Amino acid sequence: MRYSSGIVIAFATVVLSATVRAQDTLHLAKLQTSALRHDPRGRQLGLLETQAARRLENLATERLPQLSLTSEATHQSDVTSIGIVTPSGTPPQPPKDRWQALVNVQQLLYDGGSIAGRRAVERARLEESREAVHAAQYRLRAEVDSYFFTAFLLQERDRELAALDEDLGARLEVLRARVREGAALPGEVAALEAERLRTRQSVAEVRAGRRGALATLAVLAGERVTELQVLALPDLANVGRAGHAADTGIVRARPEFAQFARTRARIGSEVALADVETRPRVYAFAQMGYGRPGLDQFNRKPDEFWIAGVRMEWRFWNWGTVGRQRDVLRLQERIVAVEEDAFASALERGIQTDLEQIARLDSSFATDERIVELREQVERQASAQLNEGAITAADYVEARTDLLEARLGLQRHRVELAQARARYLTTLGLTSPGAETRP
Repeated sequence: MRYSSGIVIAFATVVLSATVRAQDTLHLAKLQTSALRHDPRGRQLGLLETQAARRLENLATERLPQLSLTSEATHQSDVTSIGIVTPSGTPPQPPKDRWQALVNVQQLLYDGGSIAGRRAVERARLEESREAVHAAQYRLRAEVDSYFFTAFLLQERDRELAALDEDLGARLEVLRARVREGAALPGEVAALEAERLRTRQSVAEVRAGRRGALATLAVLAGERVTELQVLALPDLANVGRAGHAADTGIVRARPEFAQFARTRARIGSEVALADVETRPRVYAFAQMGYGRPGLDQFNRKPDEFWIAGVRMEWRFWNWGTVGRQRDVLRLQERIVAVEEDAFASALERGIQTDLEQIARLDSSFATDERIVELREQVERQASAQLNEGAITAADYVEARTDLLEARLGLQRHRVELAQARARYLTTLGLTSPGAETRP
């Protein structure tokens, strides 16, 4: 029974350790997604939707009856008169002083598609604004990439330096013992101790740089990031397939391309709206008023009156303004097309260096690993010779430093390869595994 309990406890310990390690591991894709969600510009999307909703509501009210109140008081120099005399006397004349108050009601019956066109323009403008926000937010990915790989490289350098410090400490204990026994000179200890102090200075410098990079990542992602968390190098094996797609010119995944498309759609809606602005409009109207005189011009007493009817408005002549407006919009479409081509060309230029760097680093790992293997052989030999007193501590430090540089070179190339791949994907607008292009 005790044996079974021990197995359960051991299994639980392993599972718990794996869970803790998973929670303490930071992945590039997760940080990119968190940065997009934490970006304050994300709140603009809700504001833009509310703004567009208010404008659409205002457009909807144009189909409702429009009410207005007008009033005026006038004096005119002359009025209509009748130049005859009847047996009952001179006919009455309209008053020269006039005043009236009117309540006007107007109902749109036919607008030629103007309201529908303006609604389409408003929706297209909203989509364009959304894509503009997404394009602005997308640039955070490059910033996250930069700090992530900086922190990762410093993390690996910290590990190597910590291992070197531990190794030098062990060597110091052996040399101090040999000095006490008279088998080594104090200068040997001094050389190793100086190298260990220099290593510790490097460790402090590396850790300070890593803390700065992690703090910046924490601000970008809006999450708590500590030195205890470990950065995991992303697996970006799909870059080769992405490169083939880019070579054929079919990769247009950047949100800027969606913004260009939305801009063209908005211009198209404005062109359609310009075409309907010259169509006639039909209204039903009514006026209810009180004044002197009313509709009876010869009545000098204030009176109530009303008028109702149907009215048509048709701006059939506009001196070519609609045509010129249409030409302006077509020119805007061409400008957008030029800007899109220029942006695509800039992306194509931007990935060339990354492609060359990816190819170079892919082919360099075999050489890097062979260099590390040879440096390890030299270090093992130097370690044995130091123990036997055949070489000085300075000679061993040189061999150990060469091994450190070889290992750091291999790790640096791995990080540079992953960073070049990530930068390549970011430039093209392709997501890393597990990442999102927009919140």
